[in-house]
Amino acid sequence: MTILLALGFFGYEMFWKNPKPLAESADSSAEIVGEDILILVEKLRAVSIDQSIFSSILFKSLKDSSTAIISESKGRLNPFATIGAE
Repeated sequence: MTILLALGFFGYEMFWKNPKPLAESADSSAEIVGEDILILVEKLRAVSIDQSIFSSILFKSLKDSSTAIISESKGRLNPFATIGAE
């Protein structure tokens, strides 16, 4: 019974329901995406950085605490192969 209902629903959706024009929905969504990007670009253009920050004592007192990345040997060619198959 459930299978017949599901087949009936999908048959109605595919054959008897009026399809939406895809071109209009694609164009409108593309315009919305493009508009959002233009708004973000305008906001980024308004951003300005005060260059005096880089000459302040507080900025100059910052220390680099990064660690060096040590190069290691490469692993197996195929990590998913069984051991001893290489």
